[in-house]
Amino acid sequence: MANIEGEEKVIARLKVISVTAKNDIEQALINSALIVERDAKIKVPVDTGRLRSSLSHETENFGTDNPTVTVGTNVEYGPYVEFGTSRQSAKPYLYPALIENKAKILKEIAAAFRKGCGL
Repeated sequence: MANIEGEEKVIARLKVISVTAKNDIEQALINSALIVERDAKIKVPVDTGRLRSSLSHETENFGTDNPTVTVGTNVEYGPYVEFGTSRQSAKPYLYPALIENKAKILKEIAAAFRKGCGL
């Protein structure tokens, strides 16, 4: 294998970009989750307010190659409201919050990637 002049410098720079980009993308994922969470809280049907106040986000695997952010609820009847039942029609609030903010989310993540890569 041939050596490339400046190879070590390029590899070192790529490692810095990788860490920076990862941090920026992780922050963009959190920002995106907050956008969806906020919109879902506006869209969710309210009776007692328990479901709305339970909406939150969780991060997983940050610092790895597979960071994940999940927006949802721990209230047992949340899925029944979202998807409906045989006795109750669906009243979606999470899926529309995601779909309606898709462009904002993609823009947020693309900007983070560009910033992290120094573009």
